Order: sequence, then C-alpha cells, then structure tokens
Amino acid sequence: MDKTLSPQEFLAKVLEPAKKTDHICWSCKYLKPVLKDSNFPPADLIGYCKKIHWPFYWCISEYDVVKRCYAYEARG
Repeated sequence: MDKTLSPQEFLAKVLEPAKKTDHICWSCKYLKPVLKDSNFPPADLIGYCKKIHWPFYWCISEYDVVKRCYAYEARG
C-alpha cells in the first residue's frame, strides 16, 4: 500500500461505495456512502450526511436534487 495516501484517500480505496453519481454530496466531506455489498439500506440511497443529524443521519437518495446545502464542506 502506498504510504503517501492521506487517511481520506486510504478509506476511499478500502471502503468502496455501492454507487457513484454526480450528486453534490459526493464532493462533501460529511457524506457517509452506502458501502458495496451492503444489504441493509434501500436501493435508491447513495449515503448519509454525518452533519445533518436530526433525528439521526440524513438519508441521501440519488433522486434528491440538491443545489446548495448549509452543511456542505468540500473534501480537503
């Protein structure tokens, strides 16, 4: 394994998401993607927001059209 990877880059290689879309949340550091071969979540979910947490993580569907989000922060 390459030792020059940041922790975020390492996790991106190890934890493979089930889907990849052009949804704005993919470039946000608070996205917790649904992992490949996960059987629990509904099929249309791409992940969860770890910042918008009322009452729990906010579910993000691939069909949601989000232009802006107050919790958005670009991955660094």
